[in-house]
Amino acid sequence: MEFLPTKFSIFLNFLPIPSILLLNIMNINNLEGPLPHLVYTVAFDAPGSESYRFLAKMLASSLVRTYFPGDVVVFRNSPAPLFQVERKGLHEVYVPMPPMEGQAGAERAWCWKYKVAAMIEHPEQYDKILFLDCDSLALRNLDELLEGDWDIRYQPERGQMMDVGKFNAFLTEQELERAGQREGVNSGTIAVRGSHFHEVMRRWQAIDEGELVRDSGFRDQASWNALLLREAERGETGAPGPAGRVALPALKVEPFPVGEVQFPGYLDPAYQSYSKAALTHNILPDTKEKIEFTFGLYMRTFYCDPSGLFFSMLEM
Repeated sequence: MEFLPTKFSIFLNFLPIPSILLLNIMNINNLEGPLPHLVYTVAFDAPGSESYRFLAKMLASSLVRTYFPGDVVVFRNSPAPLFQVERKGLHEVYVPMPPMEGQAGAERAWCWKYKVAAMIEHPEQYDKILFLDCDSLALRNLDELLEGDWDIRYQPERGQMMDVGKFNAFLTEQELERAGQREGVNSGTIAVRGSHFHEVMRRWQAIDEGELVRDSGFRDQASWNALLLREAERGETGAPGPAGRVALPALKVEPFPVGEVQFPGYLDPAYQSYSKAALTHNILPDTKEKIEFTFGLYMRTFYCDPSGLFFSMLEM
């Protein structure tokens, strides 16, 4: 279950990071059939905390319990594994990191959404690669979210326009005007065609590590919105891609199907709505509330039945 370093190492932030050869975790006998999918998440905790480990464990377990047929990878900064018993298709990668504390630590953790891409070799061996924030939960199988002929799928924050603070830190004045006609996009649910994955992540990193136009917070989310806005306009105008980058055709960019990804505690507070989603992204005011809500939803989804069997077992 644990990825082991190969003879190659990638240095990110001056830390030796093991390179992952995905052929080591894929069933080679299936390479002639339809390409599988990959889901990954990042769980980096501050010293003495296990909050994001717990959230990532619930997310990974929900993917297994909803029969996700591809590979699931959890990148963690804690040495101990999340699971003591091996599960088919579920893998963990230990990423040694300096202590992450406070807002600065959180912002360093956010950028690993794209930095871990350098640790995934041969992403073209996957059809689609899906990043999920670890405070997400699969309520049913996610295969339908990854089907279709597209290169990037994203989740808009319904009714929140892209020109507002949490999305606009990298947008020029001209882009800001156009962004006012589009909904802002959450950076916690991102799917990319495997053959384009490395280049999309490189472009995201280049924007995110560039100069801010305005300091409005949510840096990784703002840089992701800038990438999507520019890619959408490139598709509409046929303009070339960024200078010095691999020449990709204009990418097919579209949102996830309506209602399939929901935000309980934020934009979708109604139980009758979010309980029917394929995936919830459990955005709540603080981490403790996220854990409590996600745990309750996990238990409701996988252990609750009208007879109360699991509760009866606890009472024995």
